Amino acid sequence: MDNSAGRGRKRRRERRQALKKTQLCRHFDKPEGCPFTDCVYAHGLDEIQDGGAITVSAQRKLLREQGTKRQNDKFISTKDAKDAPVVEYVARTGSMVDRYYTRLYASDILENPNEDQFVNMHSNRLCVLGIAPGHAIFKDKLTVTSVEFEQSVLDNKVSGKKKKGGVWFNPESVVCRVKCSNDVTYTIRSCIRGALIEHNERLIEQPELLTRKPFTEGYIAIVRPKPVEIAEIQASLLKHTDYIQLRSLHDPKAFQ
Repeated sequence: MDNSAGRGRKRRRERRQALKKTQLCRHFDKPEGCPFTDCVYAHGLDEIQDGGAITVSAQRKLLREQGTKRQNDKFISTKDAKDAPVVEYVARTGSMVDRYYTRLYASDILENPNEDQFVNMHSNRLCVLGIAPGHAIFKDKLTVTSVEFEQSVLDNKVSGKKKKGGVWFNPESVVCRVKCSNDVTYTIRSCIRGALIEHNERLIEQPELLTRKPFTEGYIAIVRPKPVEIAEIQASLLKHTDYIQLRSLHDPKAFQ
């Protein structure tokens, strides 16, 4: 009986050690903090170690934390209120994309120079795809004459409240082809794994939206990745600050 209880405690201890710093603590972000002085779980995403796959709950928490940070960026302290609990609200804090999405980028897709795309990830996992400011279409100031979606994209159908049944994309999957005034055609790919939720039908009749309003009305498609792949997707793409440095795009107007 004693031996059985001892083995049970040992197994539980081994399981806890296996999870050490690979999962987020459930208590660390509470107002009173974590009550355990010897807690083996990570107290923040920066402490998570590569001890295995990050759990779905941790990845969902990643999205929530990113959303909270974006919301907190709307507030700044006044000069005379260093220790005051009240902060001053700043109305103009950037575009709608800055407030609700994590900006990510894929550069030189399939080793094609300057064929860059953006992936704006919402806190609900939905990813908006489009061409990035560093794309050759912008760099060479080309005029888009047509956008031709793949037949599988045109035939895509989703059903129900959760939008199930969408075409599955891999990073190399072709979404559409963009023809320009110089007779050059660019292939737009998914860049991420996920199910196609919708494509932007307006681009068929109004291809100029692709360059005129790339981050809003000129988006290409919306893709939903699996919850377990959120962290992997974000790690595989460039962050906004890294992309700005890569392409030397310091004008905020390029990202509106």
